[in-house]
Amino acid sequence: MFESLSRSWEFAKLSYGLMWENKHLILFPVISTVSAALVFASFALPLWQSGQIEEWQAFMDGDPAAREDSAFYLVAFAFYFCNYFVILFFNTALVACALKIINGDAAPVSYGLSFAVKRLPQILSWALLSAVVGVILKMIERMNEKVGVFISSILGLAWTALAYFVVPVIVVDGEGAVGAIKKSTKILKENWGTALSGNFSLGLIGFLIMLPVFLILFLVLSSVAGTFSSFGLTAVIGVGILAIVLISAFISAADSVFKAYLYAYATGKTIPRNVDTSSFDSAFVQK
Repeated sequence: MFESLSRSWEFAKLSYGLMWENKHLILFPVISTVSAALVFASFALPLWQSGQIEEWQAFMDGDPAAREDSAFYLVAFAFYFCNYFVILFFNTALVACALKIINGDAAPVSYGLSFAVKRLPQILSWALLSAVVGVILKMIERMNEKVGVFISSILGLAWTALAYFVVPVIVVDGEGAVGAIKKSTKILKENWGTALSGNFSLGLIGFLIMLPVFLILFLVLSSVAGTFSSFGLTAVIGVGILAIVLISAFISAADSVFKAYLYAYATGKTIPRNVDTSSFDSAFVQK
């Protein structure tokens, strides 16, 4: 247990350390979140105006009582495609900056955005493949209320694992969707083993970072609930939500940075001298 916690701290130092020294990288997940919200709104508003928003929500939630409509699958495909495109575009920009910083160079936000634009064909192909997979999983989920959800969840987890290195592959090698998933899978199998271990500690560290924010927000709201005006309470809640969003963006960016580090090491790319690569050797179980 203590060895695992030690590795967790080592991983956290790499990713969070780079983020702390390059705070401008937090802009990528922030812009990505705002863009994804706009994508959601662009689909939700027309459905709301047409009176189909509740049916659409039930359909997307896997409610077996929801109406089966081929048009909903088309809308789901379009939504998945747009959403995955936005997320991948800014993740590509972030990983491009992270890899450049790892190599010892400066990487402003403009560099990441311009690099992502250069990778538009690859980003579009991956968004297309991801949307197809998303719709297929949705179809499986709706086949049976319990079995379908279980199978869809398992396949979804497997797909997520196989796609772990897709963004770094797109950034470094310029591979399209099929080539990216093949190389991502190959790296996992040949270099790191077939099973991801529980040694990815970013989620745990992120939770520990976020926990005090929730506690502070809870304590503040509990102590001032009866004394503040509605405007004051709204302001406190607004500040709390803003803090949560920013910290979530920081954690999300750190996760992408960690993947960049891991990919660089797995493929023999340059790693800074001050990085203890022995920690990576135990990140996965070698075959």
